[in-house]
Amino acid sequence: MNTSLSLCILLALLACSNKSEKTVAAKDTVQVARDSSPDGQLQSLSYEQRQGKHLYAKYCAVCHGTEGTGDGFNAFNLDPKPRDFTDTRYMSALSDARLLETITQGGRGVNKSILMPSWGGRLSNIERVYIVAFIRLLNEPNNQGKEDSRNPIGE
Repeated sequence: MNTSLSLCILLALLACSNKSEKTVAAKDTVQVARDSSPDGQLQSLSYEQRQGKHLYAKYCAVCHGTEGTGDGFNAFNLDPKPRDFTDTRYMSALSDARLLETITQGGRGVNKSILMPSWGGRLSNIERVYIVAFIRLLNEPNNQGKEDSRNPIGE
């Protein structure tokens, strides 16, 4: 009986020691993530912008480019070229509702390029709102969306 009690205590101690090591590892991981983003820009993004950044990388960057300048991989094959989201003059004239409508209905639905697909059937409304939040970030004067000028969306 003493042996089984000793064994239980030993297992409990081992479980506690592993838990503290996991906590230290988690803290180290968080620290690495903080250190890897220049000037803490990643932490300055809102939840909506971070989600939009991920969705933009998956669905939009292929044509619009990782920095939103309209120079994505597929832009070479498109005429007209995809919109440059860093064009402050043009983008400031568009409301968020208009951007959301364009993403939802595609280019054909808003009398723009028929080459832009409609994402209304693929993305939920909230996902489209997140993308709009990130596109707005690309257009800010200090352009916080460009966390790293070489690879802003972490691909």
